[in-house]
Amino acid sequence: MALTDEQKVMRNSTGMRIADALEHIASNINDTYVYGFIEDMSVLDPEDRITYFGEAASFDPMTRNADGTMSEGGWGAFLDKLDNHPWMVRWDGTPDYRLDDEDYTKKLDGTASDVANQSYEGGAFAWIKRIYKSERMVGSKRIVAFRFTKAEGYEPIGFIDPSGNILEGVWIPMFYGSIDTNGKMRSLSGMQPCYSKTTAQEYAAISACGDRHVFYGGGIAKTIEDLEIMLGKSSNIQEVFGRGNCSGYDSALSPTNGVKENAVVNGGRFYGTDTGKALNKAFHSIVLASFQQYMRDPYWLLVDGEYKVSPNYVYDLTGATYTATGVTIPASGGWFYPHFYQTIPHYGSVPVYEDTGYKGSTSTGGCDGTYFNVSGVRVALRFGNCSCGLITGPRCVGLYAEAGFAYWSVGAASLLLPPVGVAA
Repeated sequence: MALTDEQKVMRNSTGMRIADALEHIASNINDTYVYGFIEDMSVLDPEDRITYFGEAASFDPMTRNADGTMSEGGWGAFLDKLDNHPWMVRWDGTPDYRLDDEDYTKKLDGTASDVANQSYEGGAFAWIKRIYKSERMVGSKRIVAFRFTKAEGYEPIGFIDPSGNILEGVWIPMFYGSIDTNGKMRSLSGMQPCYSKTTAQEYAAISACGDRHVFYGGGIAKTIEDLEIMLGKSSNIQEVFGRGNCSGYDSALSPTNGVKENAVVNGGRFYGTDTGKALNKAFHSIVLASFQQYMRDPYWLLVDGEYKVSPNYVYDLTGATYTATGVTIPASGGWFYPHFYQTIPHYGSVPVYEDTGYKGSTSTGGCDGTYFNVSGVRVALRFGNCSCGLITGPRCVGLYAEAGFAYWSVGAASLLLPPVGVAA
């Protein structure tokens, strides 16, 4: 493990009590509630590891039903405030019309939608309303809080565009990115996810859709990761929400080797199974819950062994303009299973490599794997793929591939940033 001196002080401090941190986080709540959790990284059990506080203290977590749907527990009103619904969205990031929450092939009025129409001038995206987040560390505890209005110490992480504008929300891709005959990265049902493309080729296809299109990743991926931990009250997000297609590898299906075609998954906002060979979804997106293909995230780099991150979707494959986190990986390379995550201001948490102390696995600690190579510049690959099994998940990251790496197991997806002031 390698942290900055300031990070070590925060991690090992005995002078700051958790109660003091919670008081700071919960201050000035006024007209809205604070929803929060503590992740105790000295605890390996994924459920015992998470404790609720604030308004969440009285909530039951979300649970999965036998039919793959999710029971909301105490989180129904919170999810309603996120305004998370499926839409067809124009290229410029303005909403066209809402889809039926239970069946995306239909509009709200029951007529046929354009969810699989490759002639449609835009794509299928799910809206996530802006939410503010506070994240800080006290010793081995990571304290995360959310609220829906601005307050001191809270930031709209993931909701800031490359020019620094705060957005009303963002458009999450409902489907894996597929490159059409015009060279555009689409989010539509019925298309095969793109594969065997370099970072530059994926960037070109995303940029061809317009200047409001960026890679899915960065701060919003970290914010959603923490929302899932909170909603399920567990660091084993796959156990709560389903395994997706993490074990669907089949060499007979070359060249995609088991990466399934984009398809409509019914069942509401969330749907999860444990077969390891099916498309799942979270927040109306199969990208977030299927784990069948690595998603390229160039907003997180490993540069000569140090994590560097882009808080607001600025694209720079050298990392020169990114935030230097001070968190390094001292080993030469390979898999490790984190139990400890370090908070990076304005971004989110990153896995820390440790030679001693508490250890994670596919079912303890962080529950997802990290794969790395410390030489040169490595571009983050999120979520895992269909040959990885339970190593995959929302916290899984591969930091072993250079920007030019192209393979069947690697794809990308578009995050669409609405124009400033535009909401669903």
